[in-house]
Amino acid sequence: MDTPPATAGLELGGKVRVFGTWHGGSNYGLGDVFADMETWPSLKAAKLALWLRADSNGYPVDDGAHVVDFDEDGNATVGLAQGGIAYPCVDAEASYLDLFPARRDGDGWTIDVDYPMTRLKLGPRGGVQVENV
Repeated sequence: MDTPPATAGLELGGKVRVFGTWHGGSNYGLGDVFADMETWPSLKAAKLALWLRADSNGYPVDDGAHVVDFDEDGNATVGLAQGGIAYPCVDAEASYLDLFPARRDGDGWTIDVDYPMTRLKLGPRGGVQVENV
């Protein structure tokens, strides 16, 4: 996997973001939605993040992810960019990224955290597969 896959993903712009949690891999269990959620500006960016993390060989990579901060009422705001972080546990065989539906709510976001809407995983030839769950 030397070159990022062509991702004809939907560019969602600033009004909508993609929110997700990671699962699988050598040290990932089911991520805690409120503690481990991350966000990207588009589906295309989330797909690229999966590919970059799986291809990083445990070295730090900046995939453009931002942390998500929740208040006591469960409303989410986009936090700081994570920057270059090592992701040694994202692997092509077992890792996937669950994405949750969200809608703009004033200055923040309301995220439907009960069940993911979409799952991203790497396919057998290195491309990113998008599944409805």
